[in-house]
Amino acid sequence: MANIWVDVASRYPFPMVFSSCSRKDLETSLEKGMGMCLFNLPEVKQSFGGQKCGNGYVEEGEECDCGEPEECMNRCCNASTCTLKPDAVCAHGLCCEDCQLKPAGTACRGSSNSCDLPEFCTGTGPQCPANVYLHDGHPCQGVDGYCYNGICQTHEQQCVTLWGPGAKPAPGICFERVNSAGDPYGNCGKDSKSSFAKCERRDAKCGKIQCQGGASRPVIGTNAVSIETNIPLQEGGRILCRGTHVYLGDDMPDPGLVLAGTKCADGKICLNRRCQNISVFGVHECAMQCHGRGVCNNRKNCHCEAHWAPPFCDKFGFGGSTDSGPIRQADSQGLTIGILVTILCLLAAGFVVYLKRKTMIRLLFTNKKTTIEKLRPAPKYPHQVPRTTYTAYIK
Repeated sequence: MANIWVDVASRYPFPMVFSSCSRKDLETSLEKGMGMCLFNLPEVKQSFGGQKCGNGYVEEGEECDCGEPEECMNRCCNASTCTLKPDAVCAHGLCCEDCQLKPAGTACRGSSNSCDLPEFCTGTGPQCPANVYLHDGHPCQGVDGYCYNGICQTHEQQCVTLWGPGAKPAPGICFERVNSAGDPYGNCGKDSKSSFAKCERRDAKCGKIQCQGGASRPVIGTNAVSIETNIPLQEGGRILCRGTHVYLGDDMPDPGLVLAGTKCADGKICLNRRCQNISVFGVHECAMQCHGRGVCNNRKNCHCEAHWAPPFCDKFGFGGSTDSGPIRQADSQGLTIGILVTILCLLAAGFVVYLKRKTMIRLLFTNKKTTIEKLRPAPKYPHQVPRTTYTAYIK
């Protein structure tokens, strides 16, 4: 995550807020999917100096905690006893509204990026389920890459982070030539002796990232410098490769190295500075249990499509997973409408069948009558012919 600095020495009392720069970096990092654990609730049993009603944290034995009585603004909670008020079912949480639980299937946390999964209220508690995301090695949605720790890492995004808008990855020859050096400016990390390791050709795109374009110098901080390498081409001319070196302590990760989880070839991902097959994560085996109607999450459980039920998406249901809640509400009104529509369709179909049957009977009767008339024998004697009587009036 981006570096966050709080100036402790120069301020008293201890600062309680981030600087605008740190806040902006933190927001940007979270939008990219970093810091997934920050979306989960902390464990409070052994924190904050022990249990105390009025400290603002719901602890064991408490139904709610809105702070001291004079500062409590929660109309669902009795601040003096940390209990719910009459008729209140809940007081806190993303799945609590107007002191009542939100219906199951109500969205409580959206996806932060293409590798994140949304969470929904379960209808049984006030808290939004813990954050979950796509299984490592799952293809990113709409991006040429693979998910890793809930983030879609790409060389393109890292170049923009280091060099600003307009930056892009350099051709593969830059990675191969520069990272085969095994020095501070081109390497695949350090070996067991803490010496810079040369990259094998197959692992070159997992070493120091090489970019083109962007700003004249790295945009990630004042202690970052540009390392430019001109490589001659066999067909003539040269190609400019731009790397980054950041002066940090030996115990700090090098931001100029390709990030773990970055796609290095089709079906392969950078892991431990090596370009490895995504099969090491077992994503395909995990996805097979979802019957083609869902995806596998980071807890190796199926996240099912809207009309299929977890855990294996093999039965009709309301979607989602056992971890993130149902993605579709069990809407009785919608069910009623569906039943009414079905009944109306059946009635309409029955009416059409009735009309067709009536028409068929009429046609059949008409044809039968015509046939009978044709087959009726002519009279043998004149007296059998019906007489017609004419009456004349003479004036």
